[in-house]
Amino acid sequence: MNSIAPLLLIGSLPALAGDPSLKAQPDPTGKAKYVERSRIIVDLDGDGTNDMLLSGSPEEFGTMGGPWSVHLNQDGDFKRIGEVWAHPLAISFEPDQARIHTDPKTQRFARVWVYLKASGSAGSFGYFRVGKNCVDEMASIEIYPGDGGTDIGRTVYESAFNKSPIPFKIQRSTTTEDGIVSWNEDKR
Repeated sequence: MNSIAPLLLIGSLPALAGDPSLKAQPDPTGKAKYVERSRIIVDLDGDGTNDMLLSGSPEEFGTMGGPWSVHLNQDGDFKRIGEVWAHPLAISFEPDQARIHTDPKTQRFARVWVYLKASGSAGSFGYFRVGKNCVDEMASIEIYPGDGGTDIGRTVYESAFNKSPIPFKIQRSTTTEDGIVSWNEDKR
């Protein structure tokens, strides 16, 4: 019976080793040992398994959001394919019509829609396209939502972020003094 326990532990290591969200993030400011992050669990490539967007450190975020590394789940190993800039309350996902392409140069699985706030009434609205090995640069336009904005700007914003065509969950980390990371649903 003792010989089985080590085999089970070893068998579970590859799945854990492949998930970058389970690695504690050191606090670059030195005020604490570790910082907490957010992650978004979403099936970007439509294969039925959860992929992930993992936030940077809190000091990288402002009112317009911050950097998120994009990781596709490939057989339990998360492959980092690029980065998006987003605020977790202004993000939505939709299937890209280029999902059916077979050429990796043109195939794109999803669009990550974001709004990057520039002021109380203006910002960049657009999307990043996610492929098998890349995240394309953001395609965007300026819109005017918010109190000082326009009806069109507010309608565009609400349409994009009211309900995501691809469902997702936002989670927040909790890290122990020993560097063990756990994830819970973000209650924002």
